[in-house]
Amino acid sequence: MQNHIIFDMDGVLVDSEPVHMEILNEVLDEMEVTISLEYYHSLVGMGALLIWEKLKGDFNLPGIPEELFASHKKYFNSVIGSKELMPVSGIINLLDNLQKENYAISLGSSSPVKLINHSVNKIGIHHYFDHFVSSEHVKKGKPFPDIFLRVAELYNVSPSQFVVIEDSKNGVLAAKAAGMTCIGLRNPNSGNQDLSKADMVIDHFDELTSEILRGLYR
Repeated sequence: MQNHIIFDMDGVLVDSEPVHMEILNEVLDEMEVTISLEYYHSLVGMGALLIWEKLKGDFNLPGIPEELFASHKKYFNSVIGSKELMPVSGIINLLDNLQKENYAISLGSSSPVKLINHSVNKIGIHHYFDHFVSSEHVKKGKPFPDIFLRVAELYNVSPSQFVVIEDSKNGVLAAKAAGMTCIGLRNPNSGNQDLSKADMVIDHFDELTSEILRGLYR
């Protein structure tokens, strides 16, 4: 039986959280809103529209969340091309090994489709993946399970047969709500995330040997 694995993108495949925070702060500066690093880290892994629903509620922002998100997305797309994106340490070697071992590999991210395509192409990893599922493809983003359940539907495979790799509390909660096994990756750029609900936690992909990974499948 083929093993299935789903990767989150930001903070797992691409070390992009500092870039996301920089751009969000630029947008919020125009609204005369300042957020702390701790507050930003509470947003990591959350669906984009849910982020703006929270920001609107917490800071009494003018406009509706959909309009705020659309404005943020437009600005983000206008500047992301000039930002440097780097792969997370160890991820290319892991993807190479998984491909050689015939894993079915997919990506499940809260990020918009355009950003997913830009990011995976910029760091040269597009060819490893069967499916790319964004929060734009489902009704609710993380911490709801919709993204991961959509991947399972695309394969027509039970959610219990998937392992998910996530770097955020919201992502771990989404994976577990989907009924999937979850590996939590501690990425310092994602903040001090609560990964306690994950089935195992690693600090670097070098820890994830073939034997350990195979042992996670039921």
